[in-house]
Order: sequence, then structure tokens, then C-alpha cells
Amino acid sequence: MRDQPESQKKKVEVQMKFVRSILSVAVAAAFSVTCLAQQPATGYHTVACLKVKADKGSEFRKWAAEDLHKYAQSRLDAGFVTTWYLLRSVMPQGESAECDYLVVAMYPAAPPKPLGVEDLDAALKKAGIAMTGQQYVDRRNSLVTLVSQNLFQNRAFAGGAKKGDYFMVNYMKSANVTDYVAYEKKVWLPLAEAMDKDGVRSGWSLNVQVLPSGADLPFQAVTVDVYPSWESIYKDDPKFAERFRSVHPDMELGTTFEQFEKLRTIQSTKLFELQDFITAAK
Repeated sequence: MRDQPESQKKKVEVQMKFVRSILSVAVAAAFSVTCLAQQPATGYHTVACLKVKADKGSEFRKWAAEDLHKYAQSRLDAGFVTTWYLLRSVMPQGESAECDYLVVAMYPAAPPKPLGVEDLDAALKKAGIAMTGQQYVDRRNSLVTLVSQNLFQNRAFAGGAKKGDYFMVNYMKSANVTDYVAYEKKVWLPLAEAMDKDGVRSGWSLNVQVLPSGADLPFQAVTVDVYPSWESIYKDDPKFAERFRSVHPDMELGTTFEQFEKLRTIQSTKLFELQDFITAAK
């Protein structure tokens, strides 16, 4: 978590590079080690929020590990996706949780046009999945509800992630996204790089929501802090102030974080575990 200036304790600033599911089609799957730094130049990625239907948890996990993973790998092999994540919600959980899973897909350029059912037929054949596009959609819909799918663009990143890491995701409300993004890049990006080097965190990213957009939305940006273990999430960082002074010798800790409070409001913070991924990045 990010340190409050007065207590110098961790307070989590986060984001999500998340979730690629084809709007009219399906959600794609699976990975084992990747770098947040391995982002395409455009930074475009979709984040799909999935809610597992009652008593379908075991079936969904099996489907995600098999057909969903195979489909995602096929889309990556065809060059439509560069990296794919499957993240499980750790907190919150239960019926009141909006998303049980997030599916994140990162693209080499602008996001591809969503597949129609006939196009999905061909994509499934290439993936080695013996069903029609309609059968695939019906199977997916029997297990989960696609709650939402949003398009984001990455603006800054540091470090990386591996299977089993924890993603602390902060959803940010900002009246001036341009100024907020510039301040994050000026202040937090070099800190994130230093924390990655010191082993305090594994990675960090800053992302702006592209679609939907507008001032009436609950958030306009997302930051993600990546933690290498459960214990590291809650462990104090006694060297934070020292690290801050080293990275920003001309800035004062308290006034710096006061400016953050002026530029954005943290609408909510959620914790996810990286359960699967696929990446083409070397």
C-alpha cells in the first residue's frame, strides 16, 4: 500500500492491466510468468469482469484451464494478443463481489474487432477445440456472466509479475486525468522502479480507461501494485521515507502526497491473485 505522509505506512496504489474477453464471444486464457514492462507501444488492453454462476465454480475452473486457455493461446499464436491474464478475486468474495475473475488481454496495436459467431467457428478450429462458436458461447454462458468489459491504455509500468503474485488494484476518480497521470509518472514511477529493485514489490502499472469514458463514471484510471507473496502485502516498509528522499531529493514527502489527494480519489481497492497467463514477450 502507499504510505500516508503522516504515518509512512503502506497504502496501496494500484491498477490493473486487465482483461481481454471477446465482447460477443468469449474470454481468453492462461499464463505462468510475464513482465508488466513487456507492454506493446499502444498499451491497449481489455479487462473483462466475470461472475461465476451458483455452484459452477469447479466447472468454471476446469473449463478455464482447458478450453479457455487453449483458445487464448491460439489467439496469441495468431498475433491478435500479446499477453493474457486470468485473475481471481481474493477480496472481496461472495455474492456481493462484482467480479469473481478478471480476464485481461493486451494487444500489439489497436484492439481487434470482436468476433462474430461464424468467425469464432474458425478460431476454435485453429485452437483445436471441437465445438462450434455457438456451442462455445453457450458453454461459457452456462458457467459465468460477463458483467462488463472495458478498454484501457497503459501509461506507465515498472517490474513484472509471475503466477501466484497478488495484484492490488486501485480504481481512481480524477477530474483532470492528464495532470493526474503526469504526477503519477513523475512521483510514483521512479519509486515503483526502486521498490522493484529492492524486492519490496514485483511490479506496478498505471492505466487510463478509454471506453467507456466520461466524468460521470465511477473511475477514470487504475493503478496496480504487484506483490510477490501474501506476506509482502501487509509487511511494513521501514525504508520508504529513505527511498523517497533518495529518488526525490528535491521533494517533501508530506506535500507530495497532499498533491496526490488533490489530483485523485481512490474510489475502491480490490485484491486479485494471478492464476494463469500467456505471453508472447521474450
